[in-house]
Amino acid sequence: MKQDKLESILETARRMFARYGLKKTSIDEVARAASVAKGTIYSYIGNKDMIYLEVLNREVDGIIEGILSAVARELSPTDKLAAFVKSKFRCMRQAAVILGLDRDGLEKLLPSVESLRNDFFEREVMIITSILKEGVEKGVFRIEDHSLAARAIGYALRGFEIKLMVQENNEGIDHYLSQLVELLLWGLKSQESQEQPNNLKLPCKLPS
Repeated sequence: MKQDKLESILETARRMFARYGLKKTSIDEVARAASVAKGTIYSYIGNKDMIYLEVLNREVDGIIEGILSAVARELSPTDKLAAFVKSKFRCMRQAAVILGLDRDGLEKLLPSVESLRNDFFEREVMIITSILKEGVEKGVFRIEDHSLAARAIGYALRGFEIKLMVQENNEGIDHYLSQLVELLLWGLKSQESQEQPNNLKLPCKLPS
């Protein structure tokens, strides 16, 4: 029963953050919408900031699961890397809308969010490293340091996050990601792979 009530509170808070943003959502409103006492929320989770962080943490887990699922559906390292890039921004775009980041802006969020974003980055790097290592083993990529290359790719993608998630429409995101995927794959491919027919123009369509 307690777990059901906790899930109801968090899902209610998630919807309200999406609709009103962090600043305009109050504990009183969440309690009323979830049909629980205000004290119950404090007892189960804590204050509004703690609720937001828990919701955001779950969104991050969902993004990672979405990325892993998209990567697992592909067979070749090049397709896996393309799937990683596309699914990352598709899932992050959805989370941005859900949590009202387009209104509040990442720079205005809680200091604790930065720690969560850094943890998310490290999890991304692990996934990219695995893809690159497989690509080298199969002779598709030419990389001397998997971890360093994965981190460089991660930082390159991170630089796009706010602009692509918040400031660009889906058509703009498609354009930038298509170019980025092509550049990444061309730079990573071994000489033998580059001599093969180039079929790297991969669409990065996101849902409307």
